[in-house]
Amino acid sequence: MSQHTGFRKSFGKCFDCERQRTAVIWCENCDIAFLKDNFRNWTSGNSKIDELIKCTQLSAKENMDYLEWIDFDQFDLIENINKRGAFSSIYSAVWMEGPKWNLDEEAELWTRTGPIKVILKRLDNSQNIDQEYVNQASKHFI
Repeated sequence: MSQHTGFRKSFGKCFDCERQRTAVIWCENCDIAFLKDNFRNWTSGNSKIDELIKCTQLSAKENMDYLEWIDFDQFDLIENINKRGAFSSIYSAVWMEGPKWNLDEEAELWTRTGPIKVILKRLDNSQNIDQEYVNQASKHFI
């Protein structure tokens, strides 16, 4: 048995499918299936950005290893910090729900952290995002 195989076993088995978890609260099989089932419930409005987000979700190895589309109305205290990225303007904000953080195994629901300060990037001319932008962004996740 390799050291890596022993390490994976320390995460235990998923309560739903009984496969080994790939992280403390992550079942690659069940959690990716849940994300995939949710694809129809969101869109950024740009098919290239949607595909990038979906790709990160389908290849995730743990619960904080993917992009998530968050509707703008979930942010509060939005403030321009007067910085620019290559394709974007940068803002600070408070994400009111926060990221998925813990799995309530009894209820079989993810709980979120609650309000958390984040950095937002407003994509300039986002309807015309080219493959260069997608390639640049995907380097960080895939």
